[in-house]
Amino acid sequence: MTESFSVPAATIPCENCSAPTQPGQAFCGACGYPQSGTEDQKNRFRDSIRIKKVLVAETQKETRTAKTIIFVFAGLYFCLGLFHGFVADDFPTMIVELFICLLFLVLGAWSSKNPFGAILTAFFIYLTFQIVEVFIDPTSLFKGIIVKIFIIGAFVKGIRSAMEAQKYIKELEKMKAVRTDE
Repeated sequence: MTESFSVPAATIPCENCSAPTQPGQAFCGACGYPQSGTEDQKNRFRDSIRIKKVLVAETQKETRTAKTIIFVFAGLYFCLGLFHGFVADDFPTMIVELFICLLFLVLGAWSSKNPFGAILTAFFIYLTFQIVEVFIDPTSLFKGIIVKIFIIGAFVKGIRSAMEAQKYIKELEKMKAVRTDE
């Protein structure tokens, strides 16, 4: 009985991700780079990566407003806590407000790792506080309505931008262009 051994064809590295590809293979199996495509096709692939990186940077800039609001809430609750504790001698309120301050600080820090989750959580906490406040004092719904609309709008825009950034980052990872900080 004769055994046949197949000698693997020499592979060449993909120009985009360095994954081994077969000579004459149309596209890289790892990243989709047009390995044997025209220069125009290769340039369009590279341009697509550059465009996605720009879109990631833009969406990340848009999430900064929501992140800033999270830290502003932390500072606001810190100041309110100190006021209620040391000026109004209301230590239970001070403890609650300092806990809320800590909660927003944690969310602000988490927003660097997971902007979507942190901003969404902060948004729900903000809405919960507003709803509780309306049950306590129904007229509070209209107090500072313009500021509340601005805050809600910034949170919604931040959530939407964080979702878009996640989508673009996944597309870049699929294209093996994971570095988004360039």
